[in-house]
Amino acid sequence: MTETLRQKQKKETRERILGAARQLMAGGRGLDSLGLREVAREAGLAATSLYNHFSDMEALGLALIDEACFRLRVAMSEGRRSMIEIGPRQAIQELVGRFGRFILSNEGEFRLLLQQRLGRSRRYRARIHSELQLLVDELAEDIRSVVAALGRPAVPAEREAEAAVSLMFGLGVAMLDVSPARREELAANAVEQLAILALGGRRWAQGERL
Repeated sequence: MTETLRQKQKKETRERILGAARQLMAGGRGLDSLGLREVAREAGLAATSLYNHFSDMEALGLALIDEACFRLRVAMSEGRRSMIEIGPRQAIQELVGRFGRFILSNEGEFRLLLQQRLGRSRRYRARIHSELQLLVDELAEDIRSVVAALGRPAVPAEREAEAAVSLMFGLGVAMLDVSPARREELAANAVEQLAILALGGRRWAQGERL
């Protein structure tokens, strides 16, 4: 169905509002410190017009979180099928590389996820948790595919994926406000940590326990 002019204008106005909120947060402001009227001024709109798009500030915050989570998942899913072809070690390097590129290109949105993952809003926390679970599920499926392609016994893919996502979020925190050289060091460390995790999963699959 062809998009009507009114639908296009509504979409553009919505993006203008979200962009204004992101701009206000770019200077270090937290989502919790913003108000709809302030966002309206930044967007150059009447405050009443915002209510045609967002019922309250929490609804606007959820939209920002959804966008940030979507961009993260898209960044991490690029070239997923190639993981089977390039082998475990290179797949881990590519995974860390994708995450590092996401941080560089979307630092403000990553900071938003960090803040609200442990923030006061239960709805924000729940939304981020559900989106990160999708990321875990997708990574777990990738792990299963790589292991199957190599003809190895099944590993605890879900647990490996959960640990990998937690590790990469820690990597993201460490990558903020450091030099490019330090970022490279952190990325290399993360590759080694994920490799250790993968080897541990293989041993677990073989029945070895501490």
